[in-house]
Amino acid sequence: MDFVSRYKGVVGLVLGNENSASSEDSYVERLLDRINNGTLAEDRRIAMVELQSVVAESNAAQLAFGAIGIPVLLSVLKEERDDVEMIRGALETLVSSLTPLNHARAPKIDVEPAKMNVDLLSREVDNISLLLSLLEEDDFYVRYYTLQVLTTLLTHSPSRLQESILAIPRSVTRLMDMLMDREVYSVKQA
Repeated sequence: MDFVSRYKGVVGLVLGNENSASSEDSYVERLLDRINNGTLAEDRRIAMVELQSVVAESNAAQLAFGAIGIPVLLSVLKEERDDVEMIRGALETLVSSLTPLNHARAPKIDVEPAKMNVDLLSREVDNISLLLSLLEEDDFYVRYYTLQVLTTLLTHSPSRLQESILAIPRSVTRLMDMLMDREVYSVKQA
């Protein structure tokens, strides 16, 4: 009996039935709970890596991630600025959640989770302000993943991103400063 249920779970995961989607939902929720409420930093980092992997590979996981996961990761970005690994992981997971997946054998779905996640993230000006503040971090990969998130938002929601950037004090200056820094680095490398 146990063998049959495992078989159904594996087949469901491969074929994408409703049971596998609900198990992915609960798995994503458990990972988010570990990230949000975990006491050990290492356990939280491991949960972040697992979440990024699941969200990067599954539309159902992207969909489950959206409403619950974006606020959790934004709180990580706000409250844990000293933990570079967590910040990188949160940004990488955001990039994965905003990137549409194109699986040839995946069943067609009416809802595009990545576009929904773009909408959820770009809805609040404070979220864009937080992302722009990350451009001032010293870590290269934090800036890199932040730019990837902003680029994805620009691709899928250009007018909303533009409105947000123009509404945030000094945001254009931050972007220009970041571009100027990049030119300095490219001149030094040449």
